[in-house]
Amino acid sequence: MIKSLRTNFAPIVLVLLAGCSSMYGPTYSTWSVDLPNGEKTYRVDCYGLFEGAQVCQRKAEEICDKQPVRLLKGVAALDSNGASQPNTRELTFQCGAAPVAAASVAPATSTRRLSLREDATFEFDQIMLTNEGRARLDKLIADVRGTRLDQVIVNGYTDDVGTDSYNQGLSERRAAVIAGYLGDHGLRAGRFVVRGYGKADPVASNATAEGRAQNRRVEILLDSNSQP
Repeated sequence: MIKSLRTNFAPIVLVLLAGCSSMYGPTYSTWSVDLPNGEKTYRVDCYGLFEGAQVCQRKAEEICDKQPVRLLKGVAALDSNGASQPNTRELTFQCGAAPVAAASVAPATSTRRLSLREDATFEFDQIMLTNEGRARLDKLIADVRGTRLDQVIVNGYTDDVGTDSYNQGLSERRAAVIAGYLGDHGLRAGRFVVRGYGKADPVASNATAEGRAQNRRVEILLDSNSQP
């Protein structure tokens, strides 16, 4: 409903989705609209040969009192060519500074890492899993059951004994065996990434038997979203 406090013009019909009130002066008309979300919006229409932006702006400042006038975007009139042009005789605005949008918070992620030595996971120089290796993988699957995993990365490594091509192939095949076992036995993830690095990135010296045993390994990284 539109309430007219005073009018010197022909009746004006304004259709709105919420209740509104209006006020008229010699060179302007104003409407106050209560939006469904509780925010109050105003519109000022200016009249007369010389009235325009200044009259509308002054009236908007009077309405907002000490608060800043915030013009709403998308309020424009069409010129004779059909192009959208700012209409300085019609201002639709709200009072007060624009609300600050709440910063979106990215879900926190966590990474779990498990390193499996070759001597406890595979038969010597083979890609066949040992009983101990399968038991460790089964425990890992049980531990993360119900966790939403974004990705599982399986990286294979060897020592420096043998040719580079042989070690590269062995590291890739062992990583693939681990990833396949995890997927086949119920570990669910957005994706599996399998990589072999051969003798690269040793964690110990290859000059000793113990160091070489530590370097022959498969590392599993589980990237999970902390949200349930």
